[in-house]
Amino acid sequence: MKNSDSDGFQTFCRVDLTSTFQYLDLIMPFFYTPSLRRGLASRWFWLLMYVPCAHLAAQSSLSGLPFTRNFQPLDYKAGIQNWSITQTRQGLVYIANNFGLLEFDGDQWQTYGMRNGTKVRSVARDARGRIYVGGQGDFGFFFPDARGRLAYTSLADRLEKQYRDFDEAWNIYIDNEKVYFCTFSNIYVYDQQTFRTVRPKDGIDHSYLVNRQLYVNVHHQGLGILQDQEIRTIKGGTQFKDQSLAAVLPLHDDQLLVATFQDGIYTLKDGIAKPWNAALQQLLKTSIVNCMLRLRNGNFAVGTQNSGLLVLSPEGDLRTQLTSGRGIDNATVLCLYEDDLNNLWVGQNNGLAYVELGSPFTFINKQMSIPGSGYAAYLQDHTLYLGTSTGIYFREKDSASDFKLVDNTRGQAYHLGHYGNDLLAGRHHGATHIEGSTGEVLSTEFGSWVYLTLKDHPDRLLEGTYTGLQLYALVNGHWKFKKKLSGFDESSRVMAEDPSGDIWVTHGYKGAFRITLHPNLDSIAKVSFYGTDKGFPSNLLINVFKVRNELLFTSTNGVYTYDRATDRFVPDTFFTPRLGKNDQVWFIREDALGNIYFISRDHIGVFKKNSLGDYTLEENAFGKIRKHLNDDLISMVILQNNEVLFGAKDGFIHYNPYHPAEQKSNFKTLIRRVVTTSVNRDSVLFFGHYTNHDSISDQQGEMLPELRYRNNSVNFTFAATSFEGNADPTYQYYLENFEKEWSDWGAKTQKEYTNLKEGDYVFHVRARNVSGEISPVTTYAFTILAPWYRSGWAYFCYGLSVIAILFAAFNFVDRKYQREQRLMEQKQQEELSQKDTALEHLSQRSQEEITRLQNEKLESELQHMNNELATSTMHLLNKNEFITSIKNQLAHILKKNTNEEVRKELTQINRNIEQNISADDDWEHFQFHFDRVHGDFSNRFKTSFPSLSPQELKLSAYLRMNLSSKEIAQLLNISVRGVEISRYRLRKKIQLDRNKNLQDFILNF
Repeated sequence: MKNSDSDGFQTFCRVDLTSTFQYLDLIMPFFYTPSLRRGLASRWFWLLMYVPCAHLAAQSSLSGLPFTRNFQPLDYKAGIQNWSITQTRQGLVYIANNFGLLEFDGDQWQTYGMRNGTKVRSVARDARGRIYVGGQGDFGFFFPDARGRLAYTSLADRLEKQYRDFDEAWNIYIDNEKVYFCTFSNIYVYDQQTFRTVRPKDGIDHSYLVNRQLYVNVHHQGLGILQDQEIRTIKGGTQFKDQSLAAVLPLHDDQLLVATFQDGIYTLKDGIAKPWNAALQQLLKTSIVNCMLRLRNGNFAVGTQNSGLLVLSPEGDLRTQLTSGRGIDNATVLCLYEDDLNNLWVGQNNGLAYVELGSPFTFINKQMSIPGSGYAAYLQDHTLYLGTSTGIYFREKDSASDFKLVDNTRGQAYHLGHYGNDLLAGRHHGATHIEGSTGEVLSTEFGSWVYLTLKDHPDRLLEGTYTGLQLYALVNGHWKFKKKLSGFDESSRVMAEDPSGDIWVTHGYKGAFRITLHPNLDSIAKVSFYGTDKGFPSNLLINVFKVRNELLFTSTNGVYTYDRATDRFVPDTFFTPRLGKNDQVWFIREDALGNIYFISRDHIGVFKKNSLGDYTLEENAFGKIRKHLNDDLISMVILQNNEVLFGAKDGFIHYNPYHPAEQKSNFKTLIRRVVTTSVNRDSVLFFGHYTNHDSISDQQGEMLPELRYRNNSVNFTFAATSFEGNADPTYQYYLENFEKEWSDWGAKTQKEYTNLKEGDYVFHVRARNVSGEISPVTTYAFTILAPWYRSGWAYFCYGLSVIAILFAAFNFVDRKYQREQRLMEQKQQEELSQKDTALEHLSQRSQEEITRLQNEKLESELQHMNNELATSTMHLLNKNEFITSIKNQLAHILKKNTNEEVRKELTQINRNIEQNISADDDWEHFQFHFDRVHGDFSNRFKTSFPSLSPQELKLSAYLRMNLSSKEIAQLLNISVRGVEISRYRLRKKIQLDRNKNLQDFILNF
């Protein structure tokens, strides 16, 4: 433990070294150079840092009472007494209670009883997650079963018979795999396999494990240590024989701290026992020490029978006392446990408390005799003055007593400040001068808000009141009321002086006023109003603060500065880039190190300034105090040592910036129960604990439940391991394969899904605490099986049934079809036979008709072709006849004409006519139609008689057309005699017998 404390001390000093150097830079600007700082850091580091770190690691003398959450038996529904406390790696808290083992997950309590239903006196957990418990006549451990339910296993039954009978197991200590069960008669050492029993001759008072060494206080012998099978008295241990010890703890340098129940606390070193703090011994004796715990910051927590909880320094000085009506609800403390956040669980004779010793925030409220809402504060020398809605109170800085009322100061106090030599208060009953424990009213004007010294007139002081401004003058070193300034009668709760000497006064719902005083300060020379027409988003909630040596004006949206050149307000360059234009800042304060604290609608925190002049926003830690802040007149006071007081609804909240940074919490979201619901009943599927072989695990492992379809409605209960009184965790969740996005953040710790379809699902859940920290996601996977009618076997049966039905139907239809087919075929045969007969007659008639029609068609086509051939032939005849007549006329003209040249031309024309009279294309046209009509006669005839000339082929064609010799002569452009000669020649070439007619031969060819 000493090593861990030393590490924590060094870490804290290292973290705050920069702030310390900043502080030295402020107070030593003339002779403290960077080289000196490096020398100090390297050579005198521990000398310089010892005092600050010792002070900072300890609780501030200005601190109040730590935030506390109290639990009554009605809250956790178990016995009133709580004897021992431990916490698991998952963050679950386990408490030994009169009714059994209590389990708390941050939201719900659960009680687990031992086998015989007795009280549980002690509890401890090992690295695997086993929860060892000791009770009346029994001890053992709790460990989750297959469904995650904690089940008790007794280890006492494994003892030999002669060691089985014992009263109660008051203490359990775990050293790696070794477990010590300590009773008033025996010590049982369990190594996970066997037991070793240590039974001293005299009875045992109590046992304590210190640095893996078991210390045992034996009646009539004193304090000793367990070695093998015997208890050896340590040097000086006999001084505690016949005494009952409450605790044995390490102090330092092999020095032990031994706490007795009724004789105080002693240090034991080299066999000599001395009172730890002689001045505190009497309080400890009358208080009766029940338990004691060394805290990680070096302090000691002491639980007493009569005086509640005491927090002592390493030197034994009293730092804090919590007792009935002062932080906790009961004066009798039975056990103590420090969690991973350095907060303290306090088991009491009637209830349980969670004390946030690890938080930098404490309460100064009515439990410290500070009633009412907090408005103002001031630290003057060693006296802290606090102004509330009920009066002004004071207390010496290092005093452990409660606050006292300053005489003549009852009623609302709005402001406290030191001006010149006087401590002045702004009160509802008027301006008041505070001197020690007495207040003196300076003005009969009601409603004093705030004061402002004038930089160019140090002997003058302005006071803002309900109805304007008042002036005070410095007389004999003290402020005296001089007069009320005319010309401005608005409420002046917030005001500041700008570099030009003008006074800015802001009004909650009217806007901002710029006031210029007359040079002799006896009146107001000019008042200018600034509102929406001058750059503000509205006239509401405008305030003015002096930060970084400039005036900042806050509004309903954003922070502004005054631009003298344009006489308008423009967004400032510090808050606007960091918080945006729309955040509504309510209050700003700057400490001596340049850190800027602020409260806004969306944020509360501090811009921390580092050695390079850069700022870092820290706000997570401040989220827990927001709901406690005074929402009437918001206030924040920076004390002389840079500690901060926030005005609260009930007193004040003290913030110690030098408090060690909060440990990173073991903040987790746990699925505490999974329940399946059906029509008949609900069934718990999972009881909140994951296991991996013989150890508790953070993960689900291989467990994947398969739910029947009738259990397709699933209810999840979850919790976050956040135990602060105002933790207010919120949750997000979604069901994979059912939902696509996270739900909105909400405070509900249950979610039910109904009528889920078959498939694989994974439930995801996470939490967010008051500091904005989001826990890791926790999951739970499960499968919903398909209903029997949609299962694989069902679909297989459906397939077989469908196949069988189809086969049967097909078979039935096929037989029916075949039967009908046979009947139909028989009927068709008969009909076909009848139709065949009819068709034969019809076919015969049709064939005859077709032949007739074809013949008619052929005759028609032949007739048409003959007509065309005749037409063509007549055309040739007419043409030749016409040409012949022209030739004859030309011959007649030739006879009559005597002109030799004309005769010569006409002769040539006539010769051309004779040569070309039949050499035109009409023959081809004629031959085409002729061959179509006469069955390709020309080709056949030429093939049979290849020696025929074209003229003879034409003659043969004309003869087949049965033309006369005259008509043939005209077509061939020869004489009738020439036709006869041609006929003769044709007969000869075809070798036709003279007895046969040429034209008949050709017609029949």
